[in-house]
Amino acid sequence: MSALISGILVIASFLVASVIMFGTFLTVSGTQSQSLKELGRIEKERAGSAISITSGSVTSSATGSGTDLRLLVNNTGSQSVQDFNQMDVIVQYTDPSDGQVVKYLPYNAGGGDNQWTSPVSGITPDTFNPNMWDPDETFTIDLRVVPAVKAGTTVLVVVDTPLAAGDQTSVAN
Repeated sequence: MSALISGILVIASFLVASVIMFGTFLTVSGTQSQSLKELGRIEKERAGSAISITSGSVTSSATGSGTDLRLLVNNTGSQSVQDFNQMDVIVQYTDPSDGQVVKYLPYNAGGGDNQWTSPVSGITPDTFNPNMWDPDETFTIDLRVVPAVKAGTTVLVVVDTPLAAGDQTSVAN
């Protein structure tokens, strides 16, 4: 009789463990499925995202007060950029004392030292979605770096969008 009771307990324990493991398996499979769908959506957007820096120039430079640069960037992909705060602008250059400077510049609508902005008419032609950088539009980026860029050197500027489309250019001072 005791062998029968212990056999029933073993089988019951096995069944309970099987139900718990199967439930966990279903939950994990559902979560993984949702994650893969989201990853596919993001990759599809990312695949259609591309930019190209068409020109860069120094607009003013004064030792002690900084260097102003202007970039013209074309959206050559199929995705729009809505939030400029999520874009990355990184500069690398030599300062007047021959120091190497690498800086991440945050977006600031008003501009400022070691920040970037876009002028009021910064997207051309801005006909489809006003104030949104759509495909086949050119985006103007104005940036100021402090300390100034050493005369006769170049600034490496990297621009990336939220969907990881990026380009870089060298701007001569």
